[in-house]
Amino acid sequence: MAPPSAQAVPSYLRELNERRVLDCLRENGAAHAAEVARLAGLSRPTASQVLRSLIEVGLVREEIPSEDDPRRARAMYSAIADIGAVLAVDIGARFLRAAVADLNGEIRSSVSVAISDVHLGSVLEKMNEAVTEALHQAGMTLEQIVSVVVGSPGVVDQTGGQIAIAGTISDLDGIPLGEVVAREFHCTPIIENDVNLVAIAEQNFGSGKGVENFAVLSVGSGLGAGLSLNGKLHRGHRGAAGEIFYVPFGEPFDNRRAGTDPSGGNIEALAEKLAPNFPDTRLSAPYSTIAIFDAARYKDPLAVAVVTDVAQRIALYIATITAVVDVELVVLGGGIGRQADVLLAEIQAAVARIVPFAPRIEVSSLGDNAVLLGGIALGTKTAQDLVFSERSNAYQAAREVGELVR
Repeated sequence: MAPPSAQAVPSYLRELNERRVLDCLRENGAAHAAEVARLAGLSRPTASQVLRSLIEVGLVREEIPSEDDPRRARAMYSAIADIGAVLAVDIGARFLRAAVADLNGEIRSSVSVAISDVHLGSVLEKMNEAVTEALHQAGMTLEQIVSVVVGSPGVVDQTGGQIAIAGTISDLDGIPLGEVVAREFHCTPIIENDVNLVAIAEQNFGSGKGVENFAVLSVGSGLGAGLSLNGKLHRGHRGAAGEIFYVPFGEPFDNRRAGTDPSGGNIEALAEKLAPNFPDTRLSAPYSTIAIFDAARYKDPLAVAVVTDVAQRIALYIATITAVVDVELVVLGGGIGRQADVLLAEIQAAVARIVPFAPRIEVSSLGDNAVLLGGIALGTKTAQDLVFSERSNAYQAAREVGELVR
């Protein structure tokens, strides 16, 4: 490979310095030039020059204090946030959610729409409804969206966005979701597994911040894991890393995993199976997951037995992750996984009995919007790169043309 030309080196260094300064302003908010220089590790003259370049391409705003402002000698600089936007969509089994954020990653709107029919046509209809409302609430149009991230259950082919083994939304199986979303919204979307997006959210905003090796185990209507190894999301060879449902506990050829899966309807089926052993229970058929967890808080004997079994099932999956990749932390997510008050202590005790080096186990604090938060984090980084590249390259081309003309 040939060494970079003398002309290319200054251009490359200029880009590095511009990105460093812009990232500092996005992360720390408005600052004066001396603060920018300190935060970016640049000399004051270099920082001032870089700020001027970023102002010229419309990425940074300079605010001059008024004459009666005691800070008038110190202009403030801030990253312009509204020159583009990010759209994130979460396709869930019960709700379809959409959120819009600006280029600084600040969420401007968030919308949740109930799903009663998980057929593809209905899912796309709800997606359009949620996106339209989110854009309206944010005061933005689809034309302002720079990047779109869609979180979906199932294994995602990263080359074309095709979905496999979508589980709770089986209509998505075999669907090239990237092409479908592109037609719907006239964009090139990023399609990502929903639990992978939760892992990205935890890495940026939650318990995984600053942790090199951690996993998210989501237990809700389905079961899945997201892995962050050596600080990076691990998707695996086919994008199927984290499809932990397929660990062959119990009867290995039972594709339903009815005896070990702690998610969804399996809890209700377990309650029905155990009910004859607990005549004093206040629970009655048809059993619901919500009612079972509520009853466990009041020490109902059937509910306690069910929750104990569920905790031990979850512990098996955590122990499996730990034994294979030795993570420091496992974050529990999903509607069932987040029931910390009745599950966490039992899970921790069971994992400690199974593996010699138990990880820290925490419950996610990000709530139902974890997938959206991961989508916003991923989409914001993509949008920032696109906008910077587009404006920086246009500016450099204009400068070169100007120099040729002179």
